[in-house]
Amino acid sequence: MLAASAFIGGTAIIAKLLGKNLIGEPLSPFQISHSRFLYGFIFLLFFSLFYKFKIQNLNFKLHLARTSFGWIGVTILFGSSSIIPVNDAVAINFSNPVFAMILSIIILKEKYFLYRWIAMILTFGGALILIRPNFSDLYFDPVALISIFGAICLGFEAIFIKLLTKYERNIQILLVNNFIGLILSSSVVFFYWITPNFLQFLFCILIGVLMICAQFCFLKALKSNQLNFVVPFFYSTLIFVLLYDYLFFYELPDFLSLSGSILIIIGGTYLFFKEKSNKNCT
Repeated sequence: MLAASAFIGGTAIIAKLLGKNLIGEPLSPFQISHSRFLYGFIFLLFFSLFYKFKIQNLNFKLHLARTSFGWIGVTILFGSSSIIPVNDAVAINFSNPVFAMILSIIILKEKYFLYRWIAMILTFGGALILIRPNFSDLYFDPVALISIFGAICLGFEAIFIKLLTKYERNIQILLVNNFIGLILSSSVVFFYWITPNFLQFLFCILIGVLMICAQFCFLKALKSNQLNFVVPFFYSTLIFVLLYDYLFFYELPDFLSLSGSILIIIGGTYLFFKEKSNKNCT
């Protein structure tokens, strides 16, 4: 899960490069998202053809449910970010692991462990410090309520991903998801298309490959562990983004950023050793 977070952080930095006028005319988020699905799907397609992979026991309903909930959640995030402050929208969106943990206990019947919730509170608290939302103007704001609904949708998406790992191989899950995502993203990218230069083109390919690596690691983590153990490590993505920001943009984190990062590390470390101790006892 930490490896998945590192790859996701890498895609965030590349998206930042492509979305600013640092290496050419800025590309829209819709085109960047389309590139992530397009080149990710091409990479998976070549991989599947090379190894003569065949789709077997396809559970189309689960795939459709997973993609639908994910698409709704991300669309709400993009939409709410244009109406309420971006930090507030992201902070609400980052509550989706909390909903995923609750749903994993209700739907998947996973075991409840208090220390996992303690770790979740620590890591989520660290994430809020890093994001620094200002919720003072959001009381009874319908957009904020819709954003919470989007976070719940992403929580459901995690549940469907976990269910898919029980029935299908990782490569099949990735291939089908990226194919559906490519169809959805292609329906709007035409209106925002800007021909990328050569360097942008290379970064568009890279963002697709990195996201496939992130998804593969995420699926491997879910296949071998309970969902409510895995999701708190998701917040380490913010630490990797901070690290990459420093390495590539020389942006030094301030005191609050360091404090939030330390809190996430403490929560993740606490969870890891508690889980290891619990397994040794059993």
